[in-house]
Amino acid sequence: MVIITETALQFAFNEFLMVVVAQSTQTARFKTPLKRLQNTLQSIQPVLHESWRVSRPQKEIIVFISYLKREKRLVLKTSTITCRNKYQKCLHSNKLMRLNNHLVKFFQTELQVRIARIPIEIDDLEDKVDQLLPAFTNHVSVGFNWHLEEFTLDIRSQNYSIPESINRMGQLKVLTIKGNCDHNSKLHNLSSLACLPSLTTIRFEHVSVPSLQPIFALRNLKQLSFVMCEIGDAFMSFTTESNYNMLPNLTHLEFDMCYDLKQLPSWLCNLARLQILSITNCHELYALPKGLGGLSNLESLSLHCCTKLQELPESIGSLHSLSSIDMSDCLSISVLPEEIGELCGLRVLKMNGCTGLQQLPLSTSELSQLEEVVCDEDTSYLWMDFESDLHNVKIDLVEDDRLETFMKIVC
Repeated sequence: MVIITETALQFAFNEFLMVVVAQSTQTARFKTPLKRLQNTLQSIQPVLHESWRVSRPQKEIIVFISYLKREKRLVLKTSTITCRNKYQKCLHSNKLMRLNNHLVKFFQTELQVRIARIPIEIDDLEDKVDQLLPAFTNHVSVGFNWHLEEFTLDIRSQNYSIPESINRMGQLKVLTIKGNCDHNSKLHNLSSLACLPSLTTIRFEHVSVPSLQPIFALRNLKQLSFVMCEIGDAFMSFTTESNYNMLPNLTHLEFDMCYDLKQLPSWLCNLARLQILSITNCHELYALPKGLGGLSNLESLSLHCCTKLQELPESIGSLHSLSSIDMSDCLSISVLPEEIGELCGLRVLKMNGCTGLQQLPLSTSELSQLEEVVCDEDTSYLWMDFESDLHNVKIDLVEDDRLETFMKIVC
């Protein structure tokens, strides 16, 4: 079935490319957007098979095949629009540009994964790190103290146990744990981290975290990041009804490209000092906790490219310290809650690429501190009804053009 699906994908993609090439040579009035679309497709073509093998589930490939077939009609329509109808020509050109941007965006995450898979020569710490640390002390002066403040563990094995000897790094402040890019390394013995009282920053990359309990024992932790990690089960299985004081000093929480993260647990709203919550490129995330408004000190909320996120919780209106929201490329959000108007401190709102958003709530007119809105042409029209109330707001029109960066990556 997988082979059949990949064959169908290749056929649909090649057919779509042929139509674009043909129309770009035959339809002079749309030459520029069609040529640009052609360049994008030709850049995607060499990595098409690999990118899907790395990331996307089969059902999404099938959806993408249907998308290509539908957009092929958009390209073919260029031959029916005359030069006399300037409005239709302008409208259709914009649709072609959006199509180009969507394709680049659709493959952005896969390309990031592809880059991460490039072999890098690093020291292999998978076998007996417990022995490496004592061995190091044999090569330094007798009076050496373990005052390391930053340390990185590069892991190659599929299963890895954090060495007990790491607790000798009593002054350690920043810890990065990087797993295997080909298959996330499953971590064990995270309880060793509980003996690091000075630890303020932990960054996990390409690892599977089975339990969060040891991490929550780190009362001085300020920054916690998960990049390309498997954490969904650990987050949803952990209950903290009585632990309202967990991670009391955490100010920055980040999730990026965590593909098994479907929702955030309600206990996250107990992080009283959290100032920055960044959830980006988590394509399976469909819901935020209803009690999100409990994060009274939250200043920045980033939800960039959470393509299945359906809505913002009504409690968001309680985030009076919130000054910035990035909901760009949240394709499934169709409406915003009426409580959005209660964000008295909101200054920056990024909403470009929100293709499903059809209207703004009436309470938008109450965003008195709003200074900047970043959006594309489609969503810019939604703000026309609020020009008289929000006359100091600067509307920044952007085109999500990652083509140049894309070309640099694949060439």
